[in-house]
Amino acid sequence: MKIFIINLENSVARRLQMQKQMSNLGLPFEFIKAVDGRLMSDKQIKQATSIINYAFLPGEIGCALSHQLVYKKMIDDNIDTALILEDDVILHADTGNILVNLNLSNNRPEVVLLSRVNKYLKKPTRNITGHYSLHKTHQATTAHSYLINKQAAESLLTHLYPVWMTADKWTFFEELSLLTVYSVIPHPVSLSEESNSSTININKGNSDLDRQKKETWQELMLKRPLKAKIKHRYRRAVVPLFHKITDQGKG
Repeated sequence: MKIFIINLENSVARRLQMQKQMSNLGLPFEFIKAVDGRLMSDKQIKQATSIINYAFLPGEIGCALSHQLVYKKMIDDNIDTALILEDDVILHADTGNILVNLNLSNNRPEVVLLSRVNKYLKKPTRNITGHYSLHKTHQATTAHSYLINKQAAESLLTHLYPVWMTADKWTFFEELSLLTVYSVIPHPVSLSEESNSSTININKGNSDLDRQKKETWQELMLKRPLKAKIKHRYRRAVVPLFHKITDQGKG
């Protein structure tokens, strides 16, 4: 299994911290030079994004393109499965053992989140190792640590470029039938203190941007295929009738 860590070229301290952490865990890895959306020209942004774009902030554009760089590398190098990490995470000591006991499908697009998720089905699909188990994800919006197979990489790269959505809308991607999302419970990867100084959400809390986000999201929701709308209603109204759902909230 390949491990890729997305890191901005000027984020030297984060790079050194990740190097030390991965060395201590005995996990081989490769850095991927992140795209810095703040350094992109207006022409470059126009070429890389759609007219209707929920991920319109420079940091979001750079983040989406950075993850897509990994997807393309997986396809070009014929990599079956990869762990994608951002450079502001802490891997728990059990992470290596979890990775060797996780197998993704060879023919269906799948993602397994190693991060804390908002909601998941309480009944596990299977045990992984020790007290860790695999669960079907019900709602999640983080992209700082996840396993992905080549089929999912192809699906996301095909449907998300030019950029029109942030890299972490897993529930939405599943409703669009791009992939299936699972989660490792309890989560073996956490955010570090460095995540508080994110370059992606520096404009968070701006009322004008929040309004633009909301309006763009509503427009995209209206444009969804009928199948995606049905899957959305099914997940919200039907799934809870047959499955107990653990709600961890958004914190």
